[in-house]
Amino acid sequence: MGAITKAAEAKSAIQKQPSVNQLMNSILDGEGMRKRFQDLMGERAPQFISSIVSLVNADKNLQRAFYESPMTVIQSALKAATFDLPVEPSLGYAYIVPFNNYKDGVKRMEASFIIGYKGMVQLCLRTGAYARVPDAVDVREGELVSYDRLTGDAEFRWIEDEDQREALPIIGYAGYFRLKNGAEKTIYMTVKQIEGHEKKNRKG
Repeated sequence: MGAITKAAEAKSAIQKQPSVNQLMNSILDGEGMRKRFQDLMGERAPQFISSIVSLVNADKNLQRAFYESPMTVIQSALKAATFDLPVEPSLGYAYIVPFNNYKDGVKRMEASFIIGYKGMVQLCLRTGAYARVPDAVDVREGELVSYDRLTGDAEFRWIEDEDQREALPIIGYAGYFRLKNGAEKTIYMTVKQIEGHEKKNRKG
């Protein structure tokens, strides 16, 4: 009988919980945040806010972050609006990602803004300073001839046969950009280095 009562109470609590849309509107109006979105995005602000609501509704962990730490979601959305980048995950420009964080010994879900690869390229394009837009490619076994990590000088011998290339393991990734003033940079990282970087900087 006790289990049934608890289940009924839990169901009742869920039903009383405001919807994401209700809570979003309440915070935007109560905290004066809606005007900030309008100042940044103008007529596109309502559509952008609607996309945030849809994003939260589609992800259970993001829902949890929104109910436990709603301002982290809104502040992340505000950063995306500042950069004028969409947060639809399939587009790859920017993401609002939920993380388990600890603060004062209490564990709670919070959201963080993470700019995507396409978003970084987009910001580079807007500067008008690049002669070659930053790009990155995978490097297959046998393609790396030499790399000086201090100067960034690198030599690759790319395999032209795509079928042959696809059959080889990826050993690392190379990135490159060139500015209109002539400055350029190449960087190469092995798969192990990238995985180590990810593990070191990973959050909960």
